[in-house]
Amino acid sequence: MNATLYQGTIFIEDNHAQKMLSRQNEDRGKPRRGPPLDVMQFWGYKFETLSTLPAPWAETSRDFIENREKQVVNNKEQYCSVVRTGIGKVVLCLGGEVDAIWDSKPQEKGKPINWVELKTTAEIRHGGDIEKFHRKLMKYWIQSFLLGVPKIIVGFRTPDGILVDIKEIETQQIPQTVNARPNAAWNADICVNFAAAFLEWLMQVVNDEGVWRISRRAHSSVIEVYKAEETGHGDILTDEFKDWRIKLALGASES
Repeated sequence: MNATLYQGTIFIEDNHAQKMLSRQNEDRGKPRRGPPLDVMQFWGYKFETLSTLPAPWAETSRDFIENREKQVVNNKEQYCSVVRTGIGKVVLCLGGEVDAIWDSKPQEKGKPINWVELKTTAEIRHGGDIEKFHRKLMKYWIQSFLLGVPKIIVGFRTPDGILVDIKEIETQQIPQTVNARPNAAWNADICVNFAAAFLEWLMQVVNDEGVWRISRRAHSSVIEVYKAEETGHGDILTDEFKDWRIKLALGASES
């Protein structure tokens, strides 16, 4: 990830170039068992296409509803949830992609939105599959918990990509579900406490302008933070945004 400090706030974004490089390295690595990654990604997008409508049910034509399986997959349609929250002593403003809304957006501004996240995973056939799924649940929970997504719909598929089951999961119930099994794969309290400690430490480290890099190598327990560019803010902040922040600060001082 990339980070920069501006007017006392640390701004963090995905390092898209590094993410693409990592995916290319995965493709060049040892042969994968099962379908290629891009095929599995298509299955996920197809599940989203079949699971959603462009408008509430009553406003959608019968023809569209009955022909959803013929719809061309589009991986760019999404909502963005922006939330202000806090972990430990750190105040966060987060923005992230969300797949859908359960019903419709509330008319009253500020009311909670019934966001829904859509996921696909391999069907559970034995105990080992349960352990793998519970480890996946950590990622599902973190993503949805932080963005205020109350419900996750999981589609279970065969190795050939055939949907065989669907399960609705309440985000707040995930930690309890995982901890109900002996030797739980992860613990929500530990996740939150670690995030709080890391963010407080990060605020001490990223203490000057420039572009900082936050990274963790595959299979490593070490998170590295180092300065990649000595000055400026890279592409993290646009000139328009910085001008707006300056005007905002001037307006506050004048009043």
